Amino acid sequence: VFAGLCGASPAALLAEMAAADKRILYLANLGQVGGKVWGDAGWRHAEAYGAEWMGPAGHRDELTRIYNAPAIHVDIGRLYQDDIVTMRVFDVLACGGFCLAEWSEGLDELFVLGEELEVHRSLEELLSQVERWMEAGPEARAAVAARGRARVLRDHTIAARVQTMLSAAKVSEPR
Repeated sequence: VFAGLCGASPAALLAEMAAADKRILYLANLGQVGGKVWGDAGWRHAEAYGAEWMGPAGHRDELTRIYNAPAIHVDIGRLYQDDIVTMRVFDVLACGGFCLAEWSEGLDELFVLGEELEVHRSLEELLSQVERWMEAGPEARAAVAARGRARVLRDHTIAARVQTMLSAAKVSEPR
């Protein structure tokens, strides 16, 4: 988990450790409802909490199949990145998956919360939302996922984002 942090500052290492602890805590609680986790061997310990470790996911067809499955795809952000929307949110939605994302600033400017994706703000709310959407069933999740996918394809493709950046650059161009 920390291999990419060689030479990082002590503050960066502590931030990554705290983020990992948070993600492990959330995952441990999701193990109660049969959660699955993909990742390197460092995530194998998830099995001790009742989650099923699935191993690494390939970044092409395999990841697309995972995100496209009629499951609840949970996005758990890092403590020090509470002001971003992670790429996982866009990836899951683009693949047609149901995304239960950790709330972050700006998320409601990009998506209609509750209609195009669902959010959680705490561990308790995450567990409540998982229970709610499991009870709602795959058809209800698929409807939300379809609206989320449509939003991504309409507003959040790379081409759309580049166009937005170029438009902003034209507005702020010096004279």
